[in-house]
Formats: sequence, structure tokens, C-alpha cells
Amino acid sequence: MELLGFELSLTWFLIICVVLVAAWYDRWCHQYFQRRGIPVPDYIPFFGNILQWRHGVQKTFTDYVKKHGRVVGMYDFRRPVLIVNDPDILKNVLVKNFSSFYNRRKFPLGQEPLNRGLTQLVNEEWKETRNVITPSFSASKMRQMSVMINECCDTLVTNFSKAQEGGKSADCRVLFGGFTMDAIAKCGFGLKVDSQQNKDDPFVQNAKKAFEFSLFNPAFMIVSAFPALAPVLAYLKFDLFDPKTVKFFMDVTEAACNIRRQEGSEASKHIDFLQLMLNAHNDEEHDEEDTPTIENGTDKGVVHRRALSKIDVMAQAITFFLAGYETTNTLLSFTAYLLATNQDVQEKLHAEIDDLAPTRDNLGYDVIAKMEYLDMVINESLRMYPPAVIFDRMCNETITYDGLTIEKGVNVFVSLWTLHYDEEFWPNPTKFDPERFSPENKASIKPCTYMPFGFGPRNCIGMRFALLESKMALVRVLQQYRFDVSSETEIPPTLGKTGFLAPKSLMLKAVQRN
Repeated sequence: MELLGFELSLTWFLIICVVLVAAWYDRWCHQYFQRRGIPVPDYIPFFGNILQWRHGVQKTFTDYVKKHGRVVGMYDFRRPVLIVNDPDILKNVLVKNFSSFYNRRKFPLGQEPLNRGLTQLVNEEWKETRNVITPSFSASKMRQMSVMINECCDTLVTNFSKAQEGGKSADCRVLFGGFTMDAIAKCGFGLKVDSQQNKDDPFVQNAKKAFEFSLFNPAFMIVSAFPALAPVLAYLKFDLFDPKTVKFFMDVTEAACNIRRQEGSEASKHIDFLQLMLNAHNDEEHDEEDTPTIENGTDKGVVHRRALSKIDVMAQAITFFLAGYETTNTLLSFTAYLLATNQDVQEKLHAEIDDLAPTRDNLGYDVIAKMEYLDMVINESLRMYPPAVIFDRMCNETITYDGLTIEKGVNVFVSLWTLHYDEEFWPNPTKFDPERFSPENKASIKPCTYMPFGFGPRNCIGMRFALLESKMALVRVLQQYRFDVSSETEIPPTLGKTGFLAPKSLMLKAVQRN
């Protein structure tokens, strides 16, 4: 066969045709937003924009928004992704039109039981499971759990005492990480792990492996580029998380469940998250006292629930740990850093602590609720360093708002870092200023410009627990110590780049208070 003066075999002719069709299809996919008049940053054929994320998701997305506007398209390989950073549009996506954005994007390589976790469930299954879990995070349950959190704080304070001996710097990531792991193991699984003392505990080792996940994991990249290969990779055991780690947490949860069954009626006395889930599905309904208000008009009052299966209980327990460990550690570490670099704020916080909670036994859920300035400090820390800098919603029904049409199947990303540093909403955004969240100023914050725990009906269900845990740990340490910078303190700290801000270490001095 002759083509353009060249002799070609049929095989080469077919190869050329396939390559040309593939190139045409790739370009057609990468013109999705352009055909709809939505700006798109420069992209690379086949990969789209995903390789640019290696420079830091928060920086990359902020550059997109600054250059192209608050609504900008990008491509995850050939998949269209819409970044929306307009607060008015976000209020419609996250609340008013929540029924059209019910779900989050599912991880392509779902492992049991992780694929049954609340963050991965969709549609009615998500709603029913959330109804079962919600009472576990009520004010009355948090009041009970505060006693267990305070016990974990005892070891945390002891470790800060050891770390500061001889004027040495303390790695806040290590100290707060050990505390967070202990608190979640105790309040989540009813286990006394003592990871703050024993770094070789199997619970500690497997927890570390669980957080070695990367967006640039080869299996994740392959299945993102070729979704049809997901069943093949799953069959070949190419998982996002180490299967041994997942099995470890399954075994831990199953063993804990078996112990509760053997205890019979005595098991109901436990107040950890696992037992609350086991208790919850025995009731047919619960009332609104245990259910946070949902802003999209969902009926309050009696909510009917289905029982959780054994695999569902495992999934929620493991998800509770994975979702809460790294994020809370990050919040505590960055808050300590901000206090160390803003001594005037720390002095004001010390004054509030000395007034309301001067000793260990003064501290509890009700006292924490009264600490207004502590709440301001935590909120401002979450604005400047949100542990997870992006979150998403999947469009399941095409909608149009103010001239923007979002079609079914498009993934919508929200760049929290970009919103939290937008000068239109936050004057002088790089300044640590807790007064932004004072009672008089808080009311003027524009909705959907501050969302460290997401927003709307699908926000973080563990928000109450995370805030209580963080505040109690911070108060207990500050009762005895003052954070200060040292020669080892990195200013500013190096931030994570794959959607989570956590630095590898954060060195500070813990100075004994007089």
C-alpha cells in the first residue's frame, strides 16, 4: 500500500490510523471546557493538568484562579474537572442544589472495607449510613468522650516535659501525632495503644503505612488514565493502601466487636465510637436532639435508620481513624507554630486558660465550650493552614446557575487554600489574626469563604470530635508551657503538596511557664 509516496504494509497503516484516532480523541476530550466557554490553563496531551499538581496542589490551583477567574476548568488526564471558587456558586452547589451534588468522587481502586466508608458511599446508602452514625457525635457523646481525651492528654504533657529538658527543641508533629493516635484508638476502637510511649506498637506501624498514599502512586495514575483497567488492577491486587495494613485494622475492629458481643449487656457501657455504632442500629429511630441541623431543608425530627452490617461497622471505624489522625495532628502542629511566632496571641490565650481552666481537673467539654478566644485561635489556624486544602463534589444532575452550566458527571473541586487567602474576603490574609473570628466579626464572614470541614449536608461528620480533641490537647500543654521558636524552626514551614499540608516535622521549643 502506498501513502504519500511511501510504501506501507497494512499493519503500519492500521497503526497510523489508530494513533491518529487516539490523538483526535485526546484533543476532543481536552476541548470539553473550551467548547463551553470556560477558561482552561495550559495542559499536556494525554496527562491534562495533573502533572502540574506536583508543584503543590494549593499553589497550582491558586495560580489557576488568579489567572483565569473563580471558575476554571482543568483535566485529570482526560476527565474534566471544574474548579469553583465563587462563594455564591458554591452555596448553590453545596447547599441549595445539594441534591444535584450528592456524592464525592470515588477512589478508582476501592478496597474492602474502605469502599464502604462514609466518604465513599453514594446516594441513599450514604444518607442512611450517615443517619446511623450522626448520634455518635452529639454533644452528649462528646461530653462523655472528653474524659477519655483528657486521659490521653496526661501522656502528651509528660512527653512535652521530657522533650524540653536541656532546652532542646520538640518535634510537634511526633508529639501531637502520638497523642492523636492514642485519642482516636481509645475513642474510636476502645483500645489503649500508648503510641506516645511505644513507637514499635503494631497499631503505630500500620497507621504510618496507611498514610504513605500518594496521588502519584503508579496504580492510581494508571487507573486514572484508563478507568476500564480498574477491575484488572483490582484482580492483580494493585491497591491504593497496603492490603496488610487494611487487614490489620479489619482484624483489630473484628476483635473489638467480638469482645463486645462476649460482654453482652455490659458492652453498652462503653462510650467509644465503635460501641456507639453497635448500639445505634439497635434503635429504630432517634430524635433531632442528636442530629445537627442540615441547611438544605431536610426534615428534622424522627429519622429512620437501617442496621449496619459487620463490614459497614468495620468500614466506618477504619474511616474514622484515617480521616481523623493526620488532619488533627496537622491542626495542632500548625497552631503551636502560629502561637510560637505570635507571642502576643499566645499571651492572651494563656490568660483565658489561666482564668477558665488553670488545672487538669478544671478541663472538660463544658469548659472548652466557654473558651471564646481559644475558638478564635483554632479557627484562624484552620483558615491559614487547612489540613486538607481541597474537597470535591460530583455532579449527578445537570444544573445551570447564573449562566454557568455544570453537566452530569463533572467533578467539582473547591480550593480551600485559595478561598482562605483571597484578599477580597480576608484582608491581609497572611497575617495570623484570631480577631477575624470574634463574635462581632464572625457574623460578617461571607458564607462559603471559610470551610475547613467542608460545607452543607456532606460536611465532615467528625468536626465536633476533632475540635474538642484539638482544643483539649492545646489547653493541657499551654497550662504548663509556652511555645517558642528555636534555631531548628523552619519559618515558614515547608508544606505538603498532594492535598494535605502536613510538614514532615515542625520543631519548636516548649518553655516551662513560671
